[in-house]
Amino acid sequence: MRLTNAHEPAKTSIDAAGTAPKRDPETAANKRSTREETRTDQSSSARPSHWRPDIEGLRAVAVGVVIAAHIGFPYMAGGFVGVDVFFVISGFLITSLLLREIDKTGTVSIAGFYARRAVRLLPAAATVLVATLVAAWLWLPRTRLGEIAADAAAAALNVINIRLAQEGTDYLNAEVPPSPLQHFWSLAVEEQFYIVWPLVLLAIALLGARFGRPGKFTLARHRNRGPGRTAAITAFLVVAGGASLWASATWTAGDPVWSYFGIHTRAWELAVGALIAVAAGRIRAWTPTWAAALASWAGLALIVAAVFWLDEHTVFPGTAAMLPVAGCALVIAAGCVPHRFGAQALLGIRPAQFVGKISYGLYLWHWPLIMIGPAVMGLEEVRVRHYLLLMAVAFLLTIATFYLVENPIRTRRTLVQVPSRALALGGGLIAGMLAVSIFMVQQPMPAEENGEAAEITGDDSTVWEMIGESSDVESVPANLTPSLDEAGTDEPALYAEDCVTAWEGTDLKDCRFGDPDGEKTIVLFGDSHAAQWFPAFNQLAEASGWKLLPLAKAGCSVAAVSEHDSHLDRRYTECEEWKEKAFAEIESLEPDVVVTSAYDEKEILADDPDQAWADGWAESLNRLDEAAGEVYYLADSANPPGDTPACLAEHSDNVTECVVDVEAATTRPERRAAAIETIEAETDATVVDPIPWMCDVQNDTCPVVVGNFLVYRDGNHLSPRFVAELTPQVAAAIPLEAQRVDTR
Repeated sequence: MRLTNAHEPAKTSIDAAGTAPKRDPETAANKRSTREETRTDQSSSARPSHWRPDIEGLRAVAVGVVIAAHIGFPYMAGGFVGVDVFFVISGFLITSLLLREIDKTGTVSIAGFYARRAVRLLPAAATVLVATLVAAWLWLPRTRLGEIAADAAAAALNVINIRLAQEGTDYLNAEVPPSPLQHFWSLAVEEQFYIVWPLVLLAIALLGARFGRPGKFTLARHRNRGPGRTAAITAFLVVAGGASLWASATWTAGDPVWSYFGIHTRAWELAVGALIAVAAGRIRAWTPTWAAALASWAGLALIVAAVFWLDEHTVFPGTAAMLPVAGCALVIAAGCVPHRFGAQALLGIRPAQFVGKISYGLYLWHWPLIMIGPAVMGLEEVRVRHYLLLMAVAFLLTIATFYLVENPIRTRRTLVQVPSRALALGGGLIAGMLAVSIFMVQQPMPAEENGEAAEITGDDSTVWEMIGESSDVESVPANLTPSLDEAGTDEPALYAEDCVTAWEGTDLKDCRFGDPDGEKTIVLFGDSHAAQWFPAFNQLAEASGWKLLPLAKAGCSVAAVSEHDSHLDRRYTECEEWKEKAFAEIESLEPDVVVTSAYDEKEILADDPDQAWADGWAESLNRLDEAAGEVYYLADSANPPGDTPACLAEHSDNVTECVVDVEAATTRPERRAAAIETIEAETDATVVDPIPWMCDVQNDTCPVVVGNFLVYRDGNHLSPRFVAELTPQVAAAIPLEAQRVDTR
């Protein structure tokens, strides 16, 4: 599980209520170590006391702004920087703990380190994970259960940030709702950092003992080598943290998904906290109290400024993360110096201390409530007031978890004093979470209980013949193809063959299909809504003896326009560069036929986006007409609103709930009509409208199940197997050779 030390309850001498808490051996030992350090020397190796009410208050600020951003609280879109505050806190706290252990013993107990993390953090995390899986099973569409269960398994193994980065770069998964376990990514980043960091400190301690002055190793001798050890630790942090900051600053814009979730662009934030821990003694010795007080307020102001200044359009982390990180660093560093009138006056108030104490559980609970709560409440449109009610529930669940799960387990002597027992507990909890995840994945879809539909063969029955009677289908057939649980992975073969250029890519893919020895060439050119037609065009090209060249890029239309890509959250310059290469390739090939298509739902950077879209298509099609024998514009397909497989899973016995009229299934009808009109008037390209192939235009309905075939694999892409059954319609509209196409 992710072990987030930034969320751990603070080790304080007096609790938030002003009473003495129960003592545990670890806390007592650490306090003795701290007193010994203070008495022994005032050098750079001296560490401040555990008790840091300012850090407890920072935890409250961090979790508060994260929640505010997630529920859409006005003007606080930058609240995601609370995660960065937690990173700095974690780097400081865990490094302080490890340095105290090295000062006292000369080494680091790796088993003891992870035993402490396990008893403090795994029980609450396991509670939230299991509760989230059960809630998802009860209230979310069954089509999502497998993915959420996989997220839970990745969370248990501390790799969910890697999984989310991989899923986030999958274009066909771009419109899937966020996972209710997505927030665990930050905890995974911290745990990955902690896998390496204690080992580094252990290596430095052992090397210092090995190559220090000869003679019997004693604690006193070890402390005399403190400056050398400190220099080695500092050098490592500066080099590793500097490399991570460089990666964050240079890679974020070009690779935003991996940069957001990856440890390679976040490690520097933990390193900043660690450096403060290393330098705590010098900070305390060299900083005037008045400067510390001012620094603490300045740091808090920087965090607040980041919350209100940054938003979802900020390239992040990048250099923008330096603002909240610097703010948190100032507050923590200032707290190393005893002073009055600093930000601790605000951070140390009792409500902030209490929220900080339970911040770990509150962070764990808030996101599943946001993602699943509206479904439990039956809300279609969720407002801030609804989220505030859900956060009240999260607060109550957090308190219950803290007092019934977290605190009793972390203070249990038999676990604290015997690392092997704590590690066994941690291993058992991880195994239990994996077992629950596997069980959830194996839950059957509701459609399996229904009867089977007559199979479409392509000879005795065709999709075309059954469209008219498919809008009245009431039950999801048990032999649905693809099944609801397979729909999300039922992609055109282009993706399996790596023949679609990803968001960040600009190079063309060298892929050939159809008849490799064919003398004539057809090019399929566009985004994923062009690529979705590959099964039909590949069959057509094979039967006609033509070579098929697909030129497809995620989210990139053929029209001569500038787009803002929501995935990259900026102007899609990669599309413009790739598109120019594609045009050059087509002009050099001089193909016999070019077929273009694209999703009409684009954010066009123009004063009149719809007209710019139409004019851009006309410009591009005229350019293609100069290079190719024939050019076809395959207008966008019908796209019923919402995720079709999810709708069918929810209404497996009432499929008509998922059927909509043609207008509702048409993406941006005005833009679509303007483009078709302009293309027909200003170009020689042939316009092909595919909506009658998938909708009953006479009865004004667009079915989602035709015979035993699922029409849509997600929210806006046709399923490949359904497209393959439309090959006769494609052949009639875009003839290559006068021969029969067998779709069986």
